[in-house]
Amino acid sequence: MTTAVRIKKKVRATQFRAAYRRLAAHAQGRNLVLIENRRQKSKYLVDKEFLDGVLDELRGARATLEILSDPELTERLLALGASVDRAVRARRLRTYSMAEVFARP
Repeated sequence: MTTAVRIKKKVRATQFRAAYRRLAAHAQGRNLVLIENRRQKSKYLVDKEFLDGVLDELRGARATLEILSDPELTERLLALGASVDRAVRARRLRTYSMAEVFARP
């Protein structure tokens, strides 16, 4: 899961408009810029790659929760996992190494 984010810079909206390029450089990785405005709600300027990663993790967590909220599906998946583990240990099911899977022809 994603580790903590930091508010790298805290600015007023008028400062942000005047110095967008300089302030946008502060919003890299897990660093955020908080833009405060008296007339509107505060906003964050965030790095796109970081936000995409957070959204991907959220989608994964949501899918996991959906599976876990269905007891029948969870039991079937656990049973399937156990049978695959037994087959691998008994060498009835061949597994491939990462090198074999991604080998170039």
